[in-house]
Amino acid sequence: MAKKKMKIEVINGVGIIPQDAKKIPEAAFRYDESLTSVTIPTSVEIIGWIAFEGCSSLSRINIPESVRIISSEAFFNCSKLEAIVIPKSVKTIGERNPWHGCSCLHSIEVSLENDTYDSRNNCNAIIETKTNILLAGCKTTNIPDSVTRIGDLAFAYCIGLTSIVIPESVTEIGEWAFAGCTGLTSIVIPESVTEIGAGAFRGCTGLTSIVIPESVTVIREGAFEGCTGLTSIVIPESVNRIDRYAFSKCSGLTSVNIPNSVTSIGYSAFGGCRALKHVSIMGSFENFNVFDVFYLSDSLETLTLGVGVKKVTGIETEDFPSLKSVTYLKS
Repeated sequence: MAKKKMKIEVINGVGIIPQDAKKIPEAAFRYDESLTSVTIPTSVEIIGWIAFEGCSSLSRINIPESVRIISSEAFFNCSKLEAIVIPKSVKTIGERNPWHGCSCLHSIEVSLENDTYDSRNNCNAIIETKTNILLAGCKTTNIPDSVTRIGDLAFAYCIGLTSIVIPESVTEIGEWAFAGCTGLTSIVIPESVTEIGAGAFRGCTGLTSIVIPESVTVIREGAFEGCTGLTSIVIPESVNRIDRYAFSKCSGLTSVNIPNSVTSIGYSAFGGCRALKHVSIMGSFENFNVFDVFYLSDSLETLTLGVGVKKVTGIETEDFPSLKSVTYLKS
């Protein structure tokens, strides 16, 4: 006998879920812009992946004590959602922040009786108690000094976030942790941080400068891609690798110095940096292809190459029409 399909519907803006439902299915209300509220029955144990994604009119939701699992991106881009309360029953929250893109979110609270997650010190965030990983934050979050990692997508697309203090207890900033935080104008990355994940600050268009601490050895793929307000960067001597697209489309960047510690630069790491005029490469390279690294950075005027650069290719005139000088430093 065929299993009866669960009937989920929206009537006059209210989400209707059957009273005996155990799970809200994946994508159940996805992109339903008419949904303004929903009552989750006390039978529900699982909120599925992207169940409420893009419900842009949903401003409030009550998660009952029966819920054990909130899947990745369950409430992604619910742009009017203002507050969430995590009950004591929740034991699993998806690795990809279920609330990223909830730009109006300003209050996050975890039940004091929850032994898996907490919002210690009224921090307005969800922290995994055992690991001290901050999984989800919002525009009013204060990161406690016990947090060791800022999780993947923890603050992603939180456009109301204008500043944040990262305590020295943090050693890792996860992938896409602050991606799309367009209101973020300044951030200090402490020396305790050894890992900045791929896309960590991608699209933070309000950032004007960044100092990468000397504890970092690799700048991951797309870490600062599309930071169009970025006018200066300091790459420390500790960095030995810059991955592809790391600073791609940083259209405000005018100069960059790559220190002698760097021995690997990925494709288009500085591609599309159309205001970039002055570059120095001090690292060691058997064959440095300028076109591959600085693709579409067509305002380049001066290029200085250190003694570690053995061969240079990809500097044809048609690709870099503004190039006036290439200087080879001698030992």
